[in-house]
Amino acid sequence: MWDRYDRIVSISDAVTDSFLGVFPELKAKIVLIENILPEKLIRKQAEAFSVEKEMPEKGIRLLSIGRFCYQKNFDNVPDICARLLKSGLDIYWYLLGFGPDENLICQKIKEAGMENRVIVLGKKENPYPYIKACDLYVQPSRYEGKAVTVREAQMLGKPVVITRYSTASSQLEEGADGMIVPMDNEGCAAGIAELLQNPEKQKRIVCGCAEKNYANSAEASKLSSLA
Repeated sequence: MWDRYDRIVSISDAVTDSFLGVFPELKAKIVLIENILPEKLIRKQAEAFSVEKEMPEKGIRLLSIGRFCYQKNFDNVPDICARLLKSGLDIYWYLLGFGPDENLICQKIKEAGMENRVIVLGKKENPYPYIKACDLYVQPSRYEGKAVTVREAQMLGKPVVITRYSTASSQLEEGADGMIVPMDNEGCAAGIAELLQNPEKQKRIVCGCAEKNYANSAEASKLSSLA
């Protein structure tokens, strides 16, 4: 199947390495084009409406966005949230998205007694006001190529935490524009707590995000060069 394509586009070096590990004979066909994000549009859409009714300004608001499936690991969010509450943090964790694991996630929320703390907001056409409103964006995935939502949160100046999935180091610069935490629930909760209890570190990460260009508009020229 792959051999029939003229070009194969990868979104990160880590994805390229992984693909070529299986199909080394296709090296001449693969090209790296990172996700191209329309910065002006994203910032404009972030101001489109208020989410105060859905994400009231109370406690510490965490946000995760993605398809409700095994990859995103949202089924472990209730347990991680419970651990954060035990550490003394006043956490409210919001989930945006939809997918086949929604019933599983709701079941895990009930089992952990987190009905008032882990809130499923469902599918949203415009997620950016929710990103703007959160205090911390968390991507607790089991695996990723390169999560666009992480880039969008960084673009909107939010401190970001991701789990140590195999491509995590290509997603952000540890301690500079985000934080990578262990995959297991205990380690993930401890890493998030450490950041939330360190305002100076949060400020450094926010400043690091402001200094970087995440739009990658120059990547668009790579598309033209393929013609």
